[in-house]
Amino acid sequence: MKKIILLLFFIFLNAHPLNITKMTLDLNKTIPTLYMRFAIFNIQKALHKDNISKKEIQSYILKHIKINNCKIMPVSTKIKNEVIIDNYFKLKCKNINKIFFNMFFDIDKTQQGIMKIIEKNSTKLIVFNPNKTSYILKKQQNEFLSFFKEGIFHILEGIDHIFFLLMLIISVLLKNYNLKKSLIEIIEIATAFTISHSITLSLSMFNIVNPPENLIEVLIACTILFVALNNLYFWIKREWLLAFLFGFIHGFGFANALKEMNVQSINFAKVVFGFNLGVEIGQICIISLIFLPLFYLRKTKIVKFIIYITIVLSILWIIDRTFNLHFMPF
Repeated sequence: MKKIILLLFFIFLNAHPLNITKMTLDLNKTIPTLYMRFAIFNIQKALHKDNISKKEIQSYILKHIKINNCKIMPVSTKIKNEVIIDNYFKLKCKNINKIFFNMFFDIDKTQQGIMKIIEKNSTKLIVFNPNKTSYILKKQQNEFLSFFKEGIFHILEGIDHIFFLLMLIISVLLKNYNLKKSLIEIIEIATAFTISHSITLSLSMFNIVNPPENLIEVLIACTILFVALNNLYFWIKREWLLAFLFGFIHGFGFANALKEMNVQSINFAKVVFGFNLGVEIGQICIISLIFLPLFYLRKTKIVKFIIYITIVLSILWIIDRTFNLHFMPF
């Protein structure tokens, strides 16, 4: 119980999701350093034990991160409030050009490793995930293209955002029997959603409005539940209005994903625009894939089944995110 209380307290103070490993590789120093922070929950799950020594932690890390032409040497491992682990390493390197990272990917497919590289007064950012475990370091990184790709990946792997779009599309199809009219309304929904989430993404990234991350994640699950129930009871028949209003909440979710990537010292306009454009492309891909199948299935029980599944999932998300139970795998 004590660990659960500490976990809740520490997450609210530090806004550090359990599926993110934060890293800083500083090559500017005389002796290059690597800093790494992650939740103790992850390594306990990876090693299948609660009581883990610092040597075991360091050994696990060194097996799952490789920097070519570099010898990584542990300096210190500190367990903070029994929840977060801070790790410091010094490096002996020459001509770094490739980095490999796959910590916790085998136990959780939502895991990400966010590495900030400081070199010659410039900052580069690398985002590792189960589909991208290695990175070839180039002299110049195309920041716009990098975050454009991350925007696409974020929406495609964001199961909650996908279910939100799915419920809005079903809302349109349940009342329309014309393919063209349905498509026009879905374009209106996508446009309204884009406008509103772009506003809050920008407001949050410019530190004008910053609601608590945990609250936003719960509210996103609530928007999914509301739209799913609306498909059964038809409280609001203007789907574009739901997309616009709830898009403000989802925009803060996108902003939180960006903030976890430590983008402050990178070209800010390129980052926000690239990421946001990637989200839109990902959204178009999702709509393109599911629109026609759902249109021809709209009169079947399959659509109702999808709605009920979404209601169950959204309730589970609300419980999981409210109490930080972490029983939902996605």
